[in-house]
Amino acid sequence: MKKYSLTINGNSYEVKIDDINEASTLAHVTVNGTKYDVEIAGGKAPVAKKPQVTAAPEATGLSVTPKTPIATKPAAAAPAAGGLKVACPLPGTVLSINVKEGDTVAAGQTLLVLEAMKMENNIDAERGGVVKQVLVQAGATVMEGDVLLVIE
Repeated sequence: MKKYSLTINGNSYEVKIDDINEASTLAHVTVNGTKYDVEIAGGKAPVAKKPQVTAAPEATGLSVTPKTPIATKPAAAAPAAGGLKVACPLPGTVLSINVKEGDTVAAGQTLLVLEAMKMENNIDAERGGVVKQVLVQAGATVMEGDVLLVIE
């Protein structure tokens, strides 16, 4: 890491060059505490080599089983057949859930908070009722149209 003190147009800047990727023209730089990825002007990224094709080894009849099971993403619960399905309006991450199954909610009440495009969005109840099913958990990534919860 290299540190520099620069003055540009009377403004002082503390610049730290953390890492320069020799395989590309990219450098990791911190200016007054803010990190940036900077492309080096005039730098040349190396030319990628053409992949070489080799023959596959002959089958030996052996099978490989991993020692630890491969983790899979848990499937979301299926929404209940009846009731109002509250769908996700845009892709994002569930920050908090303000209700639980069995809670009575009023129209306009905030059910959960969704972060999308660096903004917090309240997902409100369209109508009153009882929360029959909560299909997501805090921290879950959801896509547009995913059913978040069901109100009966």
